[in-house]
Amino acid sequence: MSEKNELFPGDGDFSKLVKKARRKSLIRTTLVSVIVSSLLIFGLMWLGTYLMYKNMETEMDYFYATESIRGANVETGGSHYNYTPFSASVMTSSTKYVAGVPVPWETKKKNFSIFGASQPVQTPSYSGRGSIEDDRMVMYFEGERLIEFYSPELDYEFLPDERSLLEEIDGNKVVEMAFSFDAAYGLEEVEEQFAELADWYWVNVSTTADQSEEQQPVYGYEAYGFFQGRDVRESADMFIRQLDWLRNEKGDFQQEAGRIYDVIAGDDSSEVAVDELSISGVVVTGSPEELEAFADFPMVRAAVLGATTDKY
Repeated sequence: MSEKNELFPGDGDFSKLVKKARRKSLIRTTLVSVIVSSLLIFGLMWLGTYLMYKNMETEMDYFYATESIRGANVETGGSHYNYTPFSASVMTSSTKYVAGVPVPWETKKKNFSIFGASQPVQTPSYSGRGSIEDDRMVMYFEGERLIEFYSPELDYEFLPDERSLLEEIDGNKVVEMAFSFDAAYGLEEVEEQFAELADWYWVNVSTTADQSEEQQPVYGYEAYGFFQGRDVRESADMFIRQLDWLRNEKGDFQQEAGRIYDVIAGDDSSEVAVDELSISGVVVTGSPEELEAFADFPMVRAAVLGATTDKY
C-alpha cells in the first residue's frame, strides 16, 4: 500500500501541483500579454510619431513656399521645434530688413499631434488708430506701421501720400515705404527707376471684378511679390515657380494660388514668363533723405510709410 502511495500523490499534493501549474500559466500569460501590449503600444506610438513627423515636414514645406510669395518685405526665418511624447509644436519667426537693419516681426506657432491633427496656436493682432472723420485709419503691428498697396486698376475714395512725413523723421533713422504705381510696369523698368533702394516688388492680383463701393487697400501681410535679391530676375523666376508649385500641390492655399496664377497669366497665356510679369508697386528702404529722392516720381500713385528703426 505504501508503494502505491509513493507512485500516486495524495489529493493534497495533487492540488498543490495544479495550483502551482496554474500560477505558472497565469504568470506566463500575464508576461506575454504585457509584452504584446507594450509592443503594440510602442508600435502605435512609433507609427503615430512617424506620421506626425511626415505631416510636419509636408506642412512646413508648404508653409515656407506660401510665405516666400506672401508678405511685403517680410522674410521668414528658421523654425524652432518642441517635442512631447504625443505632440510637437513649431515656432517660426519672421523679420523685416529696413536698409539692412533687422526689425523683428511676426512669430507663428503651430501644434501637431500623433493623432494626425495640426492647429495654429495664434493669429497676428493688428490694430488701427484714428477716428471716423479721418480719410484713412493707420494700421499697426508690433508697434510699427503697416504698409499698404493700392491697385492701379481700382478706384479709391482716398489715396495716401506720406512722402511728406520723411521730412519729420530723424536722420539717424532708416525707414520703409510702400509705393503703389499708377499702372503696371515691367520688371526692368521698375528696377532701373528705384535702383538699389528697392527691396521688394509687389505683384498686383486685383482685378476690376474686385471693385466695390468701399474699396480697401491691400495690407502688407496680404500682398504677393518677391525680394530684390542678388538678381531680381532670379527672384521673379522663383516667385513664378513657387506659385506654380503651390497651385499644383494639395493644400489650403492651392485654390488661391491657382486664382493668382490665372490673374497673372491672363486669358491668353497658360504660362507666366519673367519678362511678362507686371509690377504694380515696390517697397523701398533707406534713410529719410534717400527716400525723399522719390518725392516727385509721377509713376507713384500712393505712398505709405511702414516700419522705422535706428540706423545704428
